[in-house]
Amino acid sequence: MEIYNSKIFWDIHQNYEKQSYRNRTFIHSANGVLKLTVPIKHSINKFSLKDSIIDNSIKWQDNHWKSIKTAYSSSPYFEYYRDSLEVLFNNKFDNLLQLNFKTFEIVCSWLDIKIHFEISSKFNEKYVDDIDLRHLINHKLERKINLKKYIQVFSEKNGFINNLSIMDLIFNEGPNSLFFLK
Repeated sequence: MEIYNSKIFWDIHQNYEKQSYRNRTFIHSANGVLKLTVPIKHSINKFSLKDSIIDNSIKWQDNHWKSIKTAYSSSPYFEYYRDSLEVLFNNKFDNLLQLNFKTFEIVCSWLDIKIHFEISSKFNEKYVDDIDLRHLINHKLERKINLKKYIQVFSEKNGFINNLSIMDLIFNEGPNSLFFLK
């Protein structure tokens, strides 16, 4: 876990890339892996992450919340974390960055960790003194992280599925989640 007990420098001025983990995640549903994507208003011109606008004409929040409830309502810790997550789906976010920061804040509170981060003031092509993890956002260059196996809601039907949203781990393992991330 690269960010645990670390300081993050968030580069919000880099170009927004389609089909990246910036606006998508995967959960374990009854039928296997389910992709949840936040729709972004696209343009013929490139735009930065800070300028990525969510397309709220699509009812993505309702769809995501229903999918998450269906997938995880029977997990051991869903009820414990449900209220804070529901807030995320009941608030309207215009900008993807706002949504991502709020999601990050919620996950850190669930894990009871404090992570300090700074926001870039301009695009930096290279970071000399720091570890540059921006490439991890590209799903085509995916780096498989093999977590220790834990019991998932549908593991009897689908087996253990790796590389899912942090929600899967937290809803199934609750306060024990950090053990799996270290």
